[in-house]
Amino acid sequence: MAITHLKQILKTLFSYSEFNSFFLDMQNIIFCSYNEEFLPYKATEWSIWRDLKLAEDTIVPQGEVVLAPTWIESALPLWWWIKVYARSSLPVKFWLIVANSVGIIDADYRWEIKVELTSLNGEKKLEAWTRIAQLEICPYFQEWKPFPTQTPKVEMIVDPDIYENFAEKFPSDRGVGWFGSTAH
Repeated sequence: MAITHLKQILKTLFSYSEFNSFFLDMQNIIFCSYNEEFLPYKATEWSIWRDLKLAEDTIVPQGEVVLAPTWIESALPLWWWIKVYARSSLPVKFWLIVANSVGIIDADYRWEIKVELTSLNGEKKLEAWTRIAQLEICPYFQEWKPFPTQTPKVEMIVDPDIYENFAEKFPSDRGVGWFGSTAH
């Protein structure tokens, strides 16, 4: 009875995803893809960030923003988020930049991670498998919320069925919106 009462109190204090994460105790950072070759990876043992590859041949016209596909989806424990940066070679080799400077992936985002690319010099053609971005996994802090005390493990899943139903397998209260969906 005391546990049920505690759960009711916590439901009034936390959102649906916060409550479920608290009780389901999600410990891992999860990346999922159709193909193992697209999973974010560290290029060397001492790499801090994980490289992200382009999943399809992509054309980036000058002056336009293209949402470059990666075929990667993620689920994060509460209090964690991801920053998406351009690889340092992107402007040097291709005259491309990440249009929003740094992309942000919230813990409750459950759709494909896409990278906003724009060309600084003419139309650019990129081939699938090109490394275009890097992911930084970050702890999240607010004064009124607890700070994560442990670094979660990173789990890689290669499963087309899970990829297709990722938002159902790892639900959040974000709803049906995906890229840019928190704007009101």
